[in-house]
Amino acid sequence: MDEIFEIVENIFSSDGFMPRWICGQWSETLGWLYIMANIATGLAYLSIPILLYKFVKNRKERIFNRVFICFMLFIFFCGTTHFVDAIIFWFPVYRLNAVVLSMTALISWITVFVLYRFLPKALQYRSPADLQLIIEEQTKDLAIAYQKLSISENQFKTLVNSNPDIITRIDKNLTYQFINESISKVRDLGSENIIGKNMRDVQGEGDNQINESFIRHVESVFKTNKTETFEFETHTNSNQNNYFQLSIIPLDNLAGEMPEDVLTITRNITQQKLYELELKSNIDNLELLADRIEKKRKILEDFTYIVSHNLRSPVANLAALLNLLKDETDDATRNMFIEKIDIAFENLSSTVTDLTNVVRIRQNTEIPKEELFYQDIVSKHIINLEMQIKETDSTIAYDFDACEKINYPKVYLESIFLNLLTNAINYRSPKRAPQIIFKSYIDEDGMITLTCQDNGIGINLEKHGAKLFGLNKTFHDHPDAKGTGLFITKNQVETMGGIIYAESKVDQGTKFIIYFNVNNSLI
Repeated sequence: MDEIFEIVENIFSSDGFMPRWICGQWSETLGWLYIMANIATGLAYLSIPILLYKFVKNRKERIFNRVFICFMLFIFFCGTTHFVDAIIFWFPVYRLNAVVLSMTALISWITVFVLYRFLPKALQYRSPADLQLIIEEQTKDLAIAYQKLSISENQFKTLVNSNPDIITRIDKNLTYQFINESISKVRDLGSENIIGKNMRDVQGEGDNQINESFIRHVESVFKTNKTETFEFETHTNSNQNNYFQLSIIPLDNLAGEMPEDVLTITRNITQQKLYELELKSNIDNLELLADRIEKKRKILEDFTYIVSHNLRSPVANLAALLNLLKDETDDATRNMFIEKIDIAFENLSSTVTDLTNVVRIRQNTEIPKEELFYQDIVSKHIINLEMQIKETDSTIAYDFDACEKINYPKVYLESIFLNLLTNAINYRSPKRAPQIIFKSYIDEDGMITLTCQDNGIGINLEKHGAKLFGLNKTFHDHPDAKGTGLFITKNQVETMGGIIYAESKVDQGTKFIIYFNVNNSLI
């Protein structure tokens, strides 16, 4: 071990050795031949690693790096031994030569080991002839595949072009990459006039709004990566308007990123849309017919209640007068009763006539209106209810100065006043004589209002307010309570476009407020 350290320490020393020129019988020719051969071989050995390095450096793949490095080191040290061997002729640096030879031996065995490990892999690589054969075979396969692809592409183009839907492919720059020939059925354009152009540069006359909507949806699909669909109507080259449904579908990106292209499918849905419009029209007509039937039903139902309600009081009044006439012996009083009976009969006859007219027009949903004066209606009812008014000591007042008349169906208005009047009399307070006040109003917007206020027993609206105008709903134990009068009144008012509501306190009376013409189109 000490000798090795001594060799390394004196690696460049020539002590103990003699130059090779003086060792042996070297002739000039033999010596220089030996020296020049070593120098030439050394230079050749040193040139090979340089060339290998340039080769490796210019290659993109790095699959043989370790092998090339081992070869370069092996060849470099081999060349170095030849240079040292030439120098020994003048400088006997045998110690340096031994070290270089030792390094060369080490590198040589490392190279052997690497080659041993690499050899199985190297045997797997094909020879140029094999590669050329493979290339030729694959070229034939590619040619066959290309031919099949061309056939498939032609078939696909034929299929797409024969599709009645307009199919396009648009990139993220809004440039048309493809469009089938179906566009010519809608626009006087061929695919060659569209492919390669921006969406904003391709639009028909008057289609700016549709095209901008189209562009907005395409941009949205690129941002959201979700399919979008919308419908539009446009004028086509067949000189008629058509309806279309346009679907925009993002094309999947192999990298899983946002789409680079979208597929659009524009389908003509004119026939479907016309069917939908026709169906909607039929439904609207059916709803209108159903509404008319319902109105007729309500009118007939109201008419039934009106007949019962409007005839009951005049008949009762007439019956009471006839009973009084039977028991009366005084001629003057009898004549007075007869006159009243004539008037009551006349009013009854008028009511029957009005009801008969309603029967004649019951097939019509629109009930004719006429100009009516409130005072005339109230006066007529006061005469018809004379006996009830006298028996209950009722006081009836009215103020129609603000609005004295209205255009309204006569049978409805008479029924409304009669129901309000009889309701106030029937539900009078036992503590005081009934006082009933009618008033009319009209505001600056033409809203006509009628109020009927009494001092009767009142209604607990918190308890019964929701059922106040319900059919057959009664809130007191009055023998004449039928629960139909207010129901009829509410339906009549609402049928003619108005509203009715009540304000009331128990034992203080009730006030009914009617707005006749909330919906002016019905008044």
